[in-house]
Amino acid sequence: MRVLLLALALLLTACPKQQAPTTSGALPSDSVTDPVVRRVLDTALGLFGATRVVVKGKSFRADCSGFVTACWYAAPRELVTSGAAGRSGTEQIFNSLKARGRIVSAAAVRPGDLVFFHNTYDRNRNGARDDRFTHVALVEAVDADGTVHYAHYASGRVKRGILNPRRPDTARDPDSGKVWNSFLRRGGGKVLAGQLFHRFGRP
Repeated sequence: MRVLLLALALLLTACPKQQAPTTSGALPSDSVTDPVVRRVLDTALGLFGATRVVVKGKSFRADCSGFVTACWYAAPRELVTSGAAGRSGTEQIFNSLKARGRIVSAAAVRPGDLVFFHNTYDRNRNGARDDRFTHVALVEAVDADGTVHYAHYASGRVKRGILNPRRPDTARDPDSGKVWNSFLRRGGGKVLAGQLFHRFGRP
């Protein structure tokens, strides 16, 4: 029995725990004073881990654009304007915000904003990095060093991710170990959120 327990203890110490990206502070709404944005972020919080996207009894597409649309539906606010062009729901949202002058810089980003990405997967299956507006997420919080914490629908469920536009090519702070960018694409080449980041928009 003592031999068995010793072997188990050695096994446990030999298997390091995988450290998940962490967020700083209370998320999402404790530090947000705008009641509309708080409602949006609380809606996102209530959907974490969900595989289906349902808000106020209404079902939305179980994908990234469906998720952010559902969160802002709780505001309530429509993200896509009538007649907005785009090959995807993500691109239609971006073009709607752009037409209203609602694209914001990384320096001005705040909770409730949307973050748009290119080339998160090979949508047209041609092997090239030419797939625009393939992903969108909801900003939850922004750290003093520019690290952006976001919620998104990916890999079949709602989860969190991290992005730092100031350090797009680095996954972690080499000194502190803080996560700067989540992995947002499989394979080689540019795979970090910062490398695939396009712009921020404000509904």
